[in-house]
Amino acid sequence: MTIRKITGAAIILATLAMTPAFADISETRNFYQFEPTVLTSGQPSAAQLSEAADDGIEIVINLVPEFEGIFNPEEEEILAAQGVEYIHVPVNWRDPKAEEFQNFMNAMDRVGDRKVLVHCWANARASALIAAHRAIHAPNTQVAEIEQLEAIWSNVAGYDFARNTVWQEYLADNIAGAAQ
Repeated sequence: MTIRKITGAAIILATLAMTPAFADISETRNFYQFEPTVLTSGQPSAAQLSEAADDGIEIVINLVPEFEGIFNPEEEEILAAQGVEYIHVPVNWRDPKAEEFQNFMNAMDRVGDRKVLVHCWANARASALIAAHRAIHAPNTQVAEIEQLEAIWSNVAGYDFARNTVWQEYLADNIAGAAQ
């Protein structure tokens, strides 16, 4: 009888071990939800990516360049298996270019009303570019968007926007350029 109970318990444990765990996208590193359809985060795990459609995500925009060690070369395939559109818009963290900014704005224009996850390594680039996109499309909110970005960087990603002159200038120049 004892052997039977152990065997039954072992079967249950083995079954539970083989059952995939739900990987909620909101548990992704430095997750932040700007609005119900606009999410940002650090690099999602393969498990989190494999559950993107279950979280209602229709598009994922990956800002991580291929040369960064965190880049997941299987991300597009994982998302395609679920019918989630994948857009890769690499943005260099240390030396972002105006062309990369424009490529991101073009990608966001494709999103429309669909639910999107924009991610990078730590949710600094992602949140910055989403804040810029929002400021461009509602110019009267530009100050509020930058204040929100400062809070996201500080509270979510552990970055200091006020001390990052590269990204301050990058956003200011590109937001101003888009407004012309």
